[in-house]
Formats: sequence, structure tokens, C-alpha cells
Amino acid sequence: MALFEGKEKISRKEFRDVFRKRNPILLGTGRKLFDIKERTKIEDKLFGKQVLGFTSKDKYERFVSRMRVDKYKAKDLNQKQIIDKKVKFLKKL
Repeated sequence: MALFEGKEKISRKEFRDVFRKRNPILLGTGRKLFDIKERTKIEDKLFGKQVLGFTSKDKYERFVSRMRVDKYKAKDLNQKQIIDKKVKFLKKL
């Protein structure tokens, strides 16, 4: 089940449903990779403040590449590993 499945754009509701259902649990901690605050921040970055917004595949890929840049800017190795896990998860969606 791919995120875009051959579509040019997806709605905020579709993204939210897929993102919430496929959010993995981190081993050893028992918590989700993305908590609710992080999920809403990602939604706001992708869709803006529009309630019924849509996002394109290109915009999503640019967002993931910006996260990859943030990984290299992180100073702590632990932060880099967490960001790397998040980037890998978002690329799999």
C-alpha cells in the first residue's frame, strides 16, 4: 500500500489515516516513532493551515529531502539516528 498509489495528489485525511496506521513502535522503548505533536507538525508543513488541503508527490519528496539535510545538521549521534529512522519510514510510505 503506497502513499500516493499512482495519484498526483493526496488529501490531508488520506495522509493522516495512512500515517497513523503505519507508524511503527520503537524497539526497547515501546513508544511510537512519531508522537501526535510530530505528526501534526509534519501535516502542517506538508498541507499548510488548510483543513481540506492536498499535497503533491513532489512536495512530499522535497519535505523528505529537507529532513535528510536536518539529519546532517544534528549535532548528537542519537538525534541523527532517530532522524534517519524517520526519513527511512517516510520514504517507505
